[in-house]
Amino acid sequence: MRTAWALCATIAVATAAVAAPSGEDHPLLPRYAGAELREYRAPALDRVTLPIARIDDVNTVRAVQTVEGQVTHIDYAVRPATPTLAIARHYAAALERGGYRTVFDCTGEAACGKHMGELIFLSDRVAPSGFADGLFGNRMRVIVARRGDDWAMLHLYEGPDRSTIYQVTVDRN
Repeated sequence: MRTAWALCATIAVATAAVAAPSGEDHPLLPRYAGAELREYRAPALDRVTLPIARIDDVNTVRAVQTVEGQVTHIDYAVRPATPTLAIARHYAAALERGGYRTVFDCTGEAACGKHMGELIFLSDRVAPSGFADGLFGNRMRVIVARRGDDWAMLHLYEGPDRSTIYQVTVDRN
């Protein structure tokens, strides 16, 4: 019986470790209240392609900015679902306090472009392949901001049971 209990306890600890990834919030972008960290990729020298206008063609080179630096990817979920406007206001205020200026901000496919979600989640040019839920559609909001050579992009989505926050930052300074 003790062996079975020890095995169950070991499995529970291992499952908890898998279910709760380690990572930290970007120092200038504090986590939205109630957001749970789901995935984290620590800062590493890399290159990402950020949208700076609506994306009507996933292969575009005119509506994007490719930047290099210490790239950090973070994925959060908020349960229950929260409107993206509330989440966007939280992050817009944090970006402003951190000295960032908004380069591009859009809501829904009409404003963001038919291929915005594909660029961010499926092209391997922004989010690493398989990182974060690739949810996009009319409940999507994208914010791209810049501070000197540093960049931040947020992809927000309000789903039926949760809202998702995918964040990528590029720090060069």
